[in-house]
Amino acid sequence: MAAVWRRSSFSVKFAGVLLITGLVISAVPLWLSQNSTNSQSLDRAADKAGVAANLIQQQRASLAGFTTGVARQVAELTPPATYVALEEPLKQDASVNQTGDVVGVILPDGGVVAYGADGLVAQSDPLLLHLTDGVSAGRSMVADDSGQPWLLAYSPVAGSGAVAFTGRQMTTTFITAIDRNIATTADPADLIVVRNGRIAVQTTFVGAAANQGSGVAPSIHQAVSSGAPQLATLNQTSVALAAQPLSDGFSVAVATPVSAVTAAVTPLLVLVALILLAMLIIVAVVQSELQRPLRRLDRAVAALGRSDFDAPLPLGRDDELGRLAETFDAMRTQLRATIRASASRAAVATELSSSQPLETTLSRVVNELRSAVHADSALILVTRSEMSDSFAIVEGVGPVDVDSCLAGDGPLGVGYRQDGGGALLASSTPSSREAQLGMRELCVSPLRIGAHVHGVLAVANHSRAFLPSDVELVGSLAEQVALALERYRFLAMVQRQASTDDLTGLYNHRFLVDYLGQQVALAERLNAPLAVLMLDIDFFKKLNDTHGHQAGDAALAAFAQTLLHSVRTSDLAARYGGEEFAVVMYNTGSSEARLVAEKIRKAVSQTIIELPDHSRLAVTVSIGGAAFPEDTSSARELLALADEALYRAKGGGRDRTCMVSDDNHRGRAA
Repeated sequence: MAAVWRRSSFSVKFAGVLLITGLVISAVPLWLSQNSTNSQSLDRAADKAGVAANLIQQQRASLAGFTTGVARQVAELTPPATYVALEEPLKQDASVNQTGDVVGVILPDGGVVAYGADGLVAQSDPLLLHLTDGVSAGRSMVADDSGQPWLLAYSPVAGSGAVAFTGRQMTTTFITAIDRNIATTADPADLIVVRNGRIAVQTTFVGAAANQGSGVAPSIHQAVSSGAPQLATLNQTSVALAAQPLSDGFSVAVATPVSAVTAAVTPLLVLVALILLAMLIIVAVVQSELQRPLRRLDRAVAALGRSDFDAPLPLGRDDELGRLAETFDAMRTQLRATIRASASRAAVATELSSSQPLETTLSRVVNELRSAVHADSALILVTRSEMSDSFAIVEGVGPVDVDSCLAGDGPLGVGYRQDGGGALLASSTPSSREAQLGMRELCVSPLRIGAHVHGVLAVANHSRAFLPSDVELVGSLAEQVALALERYRFLAMVQRQASTDDLTGLYNHRFLVDYLGQQVALAERLNAPLAVLMLDIDFFKKLNDTHGHQAGDAALAAFAQTLLHSVRTSDLAARYGGEEFAVVMYNTGSSEARLVAEKIRKAVSQTIIELPDHSRLAVTVSIGGAAFPEDTSSARELLALADEALYRAKGGGRDRTCMVSDDNHRGRAA
């Protein structure tokens, strides 16, 4: 061997030294890779344990929200909640909640009414004792007789000493659902719940059955006790263990597999050999020719690492280095576009999820879109709907007629009518409305949700064409905006339907009660005047009996329009029920309320109603009114006082106004 070494050339010796060095140092990356794998496994286990604990806490938070609704429902019972009165609402609550949940109320006298999946829970049931003791102790989790955990949420019932509570059992199905949320095919994980060194819920853990009540392995106990992730071998499998405390002695433990890196030895050696060979060629053959451009390329690549995507690259060479520079430049351009698009999507998502007015939100979206694609102009055109007229949000271009642009043959109209989603590139013809506005090159995407199109989102340039990345960004942002518009439309429809009466278009009884409650609280706190009018159409039942219910509906609708045009814009008119209506007038005294009432009464008497059978008739109205603080020291009595005054007006001959203050004046005069 020594003789062969002496007879070998320097190149052979140098290559041999490099090869041996590469083989020796390959063990170091292998060791580092194994350590890195172990560390990553521990981090994954800790992350998954934290996620599992958060998911369980989210379940309890959801349970707490439901329990608050139960407490509010119990508080609204009239008369106050009793054992018998609670059975039906609790039974309904238990039926709409998850199977197995226990919903109940602890009464002020210590009695308990609770319903579960099997119906009314017996007072002697040990589970009921555990749940009520948990409520008394302020716990968020309790264990039943078998040691199985229950999530517990409770809420005091306003206006009484009762407490509503809900218990949810952490079953095998519950644990399996949490496990599915933290595990993936590429990154599996197993989950158990532990208390006092024993398994609390029956499940499967690292390929074996984990029976409820059985003791856990020492490594699991160590991970739970110390709170630090552990490497262990369970069921002949290398795993990383991590645990997170839950509540009342319960903890959740997660195991993720630890992969060995032995399979990477051969690729690592091949990689080292190739690197060493490349180094030998560079040093021996082309070092001087590549030194300068490589330094420039190195500086550009380092700039990419610092997120500087504008650093120049050494382009123009027709060789490997030139092609490498072109590849890096394409990567730099694509990376810059991707980061820009991601930032724009995130910014738009933030704007669309905020609680600001819709047009303000869309203006910011248009600004973000124009900046992201460096466009000369950007716009969102929204079509007319049952909730709003058509409107345009534009930047960088003059006023746009939404209806004519979307109905036209230009790029905006074509994009609006295209089937499916996604953005399209189009050039406007000289005679098109887009060209007249200075938009020559456009990228347009419909704001489509299913079969419904809310409008279009578009960017435009005077001459510069758009890149494929711009098209992708416009299409994805259009999806976000379309979803936001659908959400705004749906919420507006729900809000309008929930607060208005279908027949008259006035606010309904529920909205009236909520609004009056707010105004009463404000009037009493500020000692400000507040007046209420109660109105009843005279002889309405006779009208219905004589002309039919369609005529009654026509009379109600006509009366509502007369009422709406007779009150001030600051007053609220609502249908109280049947033929009764109410008007709430903030910052209004008794004398002013009388003037408004008389104006309404006279306007109604002068209104001629055309019935479905083409006959015509006139109606009159009786009005009762009350004012705070002139008629009562408690603004909460206004509705009842106004109703009493209304009955006096009807008893006194109808077609008149009676105020509570009328009796007060007569009393003083007497």
